Amino acid sequence: MNFFDLSHSKYFFKKKKILKTISNFKNNKYWEQLNSIVDPDNKKRDLSKEEKKKTNDLKTEISFIKKKFKNKKKIRIIDLGSGLGFFLKQFSGIKYDKHSVEVSKVASLRSKNWSTVHHLDLQKEIKQDIGKFDVVFSYHVIEHLKKPNIFLLNVQRLLKKNGIFILGTPNFDSGCARYFNKNYRFYHDKTHISYFSENSLFRFLDDYGFKTMQVDYPFFDTEHFSIKNFKRLFDKSKISPPFYGNIMTFYCKKKTKKNIIRNLNYKKNLLRIIYKKY
Repeated sequence: MNFFDLSHSKYFFKKKKILKTISNFKNNKYWEQLNSIVDPDNKKRDLSKEEKKKTNDLKTEISFIKKKFKNKKKIRIIDLGSGLGFFLKQFSGIKYDKHSVEVSKVASLRSKNWSTVHHLDLQKEIKQDIGKFDVVFSYHVIEHLKKPNIFLLNVQRLLKKNGIFILGTPNFDSGCARYFNKNYRFYHDKTHISYFSENSLFRFLDDYGFKTMQVDYPFFDTEHFSIKNFKRLFDKSKISPPFYGNIMTFYCKKKTKKNIIRNLNYKKNLLRIIYKKY
């Protein structure tokens, strides 16, 4: 797929055949298999025993939040699509007011041990008043959603004026995605239905009122950075290995209305300059 074929109002490619099992998260089928999940490398994994791996993969994001708000006495943080809740577990002490949104009641049985759980559908407008947050975090969620636009509108409502929004998702236009094509590892998950590139996600966030402060590609500080995975790059007949650029983490904040108006005026003036002869 060529992400530059997307029109200015399109931000992602939608999977052509969306299986009915996409409701797996809501009806708990996905999490009922958490002890025998098969990953892209055809390995059976027990997600309930992967807290150490999960927190190691997210150590950059966790460190960023702790440093950013180290002088703040009280921090409200919410994880959208929290799964088993391992991320929020890393923030201990009365300083952190932790909340999670998880549609699966099976997964929530764990996450409720270290956060206040809200059973809400992220693809519908959140009308329940759960307050605003200093940090809105969401990792490996948006690619599972049919309506990512509703998801971002919910984030806008939940995020405080000077809050931070951290969003992680696969990059379906990474080097591996281009080189391995259909063997790109993140096509393996049948519940991945919304495909983003770095550029398309930047545009999406920008148009929906978020300013991107930085983008990170977690890899070199994870267990995936290995000679074994490097060697796998030479055989594109097999599933692609974990590699730099496969995952992208966006660190964002809300745009002010003043900034949005300034940007719109800039574009209007630019159009006048470009088309003044016509």
